[in-house]
Amino acid sequence: MKTLSKNNVTLNLIIQIILILIVNSIVFVAISKSIQIKFIVLTGITTLGLIWIYKRYKNTYNLFFNEKYLNLKNRKRERNINLKNIKKIKLTLSDMRIMGLQYYEYKIEFTNENGIFESIRFFISDMNSKLWEFQDLVKKNSSNIVIENKASS
Repeated sequence: MKTLSKNNVTLNLIIQIILILIVNSIVFVAISKSIQIKFIVLTGITTLGLIWIYKRYKNTYNLFFNEKYLNLKNRKRERNINLKNIKKIKLTLSDMRIMGLQYYEYKIEFTNENGIFESIRFFISDMNSKLWEFQDLVKKNSSNIVIENKASS
């Protein structure tokens, strides 16, 4: 099994925590001067944010692959997607830099085990990426694959 994106869960958590902190900071400045109202509103926003993070955390996978399957793993579940079922690999407009490393977000669209169309997003760094090898394997296994390595809206 080769690693496509092993830090996907961690990177998604970082983004969500940063968003909650930004929203809390904006609300703290914007709300009236009453400290009690600020406390109640900020507690509510933080609680909703933590619920949102937990739901996203449960549904975020780290990605691995071999010659036949894309393997999606998280703490509770492991899924195998046949490379033949992958329809599209696309670079999205999202990227981020953490501690000097550039990360890019990709989206994979596929038909799941039940024949339902699904997609998954994952982050890869510009260092040690096996993305090109993965794309070559998918091209070999799927004749109608669409690969977009340029971000567009």
